[in-house]
Amino acid sequence: MDEPDVEALTRVLAPRLEMFSAIARTEHVTGAAESLNIPQPTLSRALSRLQDELGMALVERTGRGIRLTRAGRSLLPHVERALDDLRQGVAELTGVEEGRVALTFLPTLGVEVVPVLLRGFRAEYPGVRFTLTQEPWADSLHRLSAGGADLALTSPLPSGQGLVSRVLHTQYLRLVVPEHHPAANAGVVSLASVRDEFILLKPGRGVRHLTDRLEDLAGFTPRVAFEADDIATARGLVAAGLGVSVLPARPKGPLGGTAELSLGEGEAERPVGIVWPGEGSGGGYEPPAVGLFREYVCRVGPKVIPGLTG
Repeated sequence: MDEPDVEALTRVLAPRLEMFSAIARTEHVTGAAESLNIPQPTLSRALSRLQDELGMALVERTGRGIRLTRAGRSLLPHVERALDDLRQGVAELTGVEEGRVALTFLPTLGVEVVPVLLRGFRAEYPGVRFTLTQEPWADSLHRLSAGGADLALTSPLPSGQGLVSRVLHTQYLRLVVPEHHPAANAGVVSLASVRDEFILLKPGRGVRHLTDRLEDLAGFTPRVAFEADDIATARGLVAAGLGVSVLPARPKGPLGGTAELSLGEGEAERPVGIVWPGEGSGGGYEPPAVGLFREYVCRVGPKVIPGLTG
């Protein structure tokens, strides 16, 4: 497919701004018309209408040419800035090297996973810019559904909502207990048998959603001691002997002062993946840079995420 003409698309969006800019640049109506590839009479009529609508002269005759009036000179820098912004916007929509990707992701992925993915991608496409938002699972999916982000790195992955997802890595959920807990060496435990106070993540967090689902399967309601903002805090509270928690298995092994037990309930998994709007969302358009980054994450993510999450 041919590379989009940024100047032509900008002209479609702001023909009068381009017209005024060309006149200022050439100081000649005929020359401006030629640069815009339109008939000179058409440009003259458009300029006349613009000045009539504004109620002020923007140009004045100087022999065979024209020059900007004081009003025209005052307006020109604002016009040029507006055109520059439009060109940048069009480039981001249509180009790869100058594109922009709005990415939302879980806090647990922000320390290592996202930086590693961005570093690798920008080594290939250094001109792509990113807008990054770190937020809990529910907020992340809401932002994506509302059009505030192009892609989400999150867990668990949604069903429905007009979103499409791909699993990059699946973690097992474990019951994390203090190292001297009576069941620390049990290996496998059922949630329904646990009588300790629980340390849960706050509502809206992905792990909390998974924990609630496991509790429903086990048919019990835990006694809650604390609600933590993130996985690392919950793990630390367990290490301090303040309760037990259902958390993803730690890639580097249990945190000091804790033990991790397998859960007897089914579906004790945490899929981590990438999510994007399905067909029909966002007008059905995906900027090239977004598609390239999504493909990169799908290719590289399964190698990067397993050793860095949790």
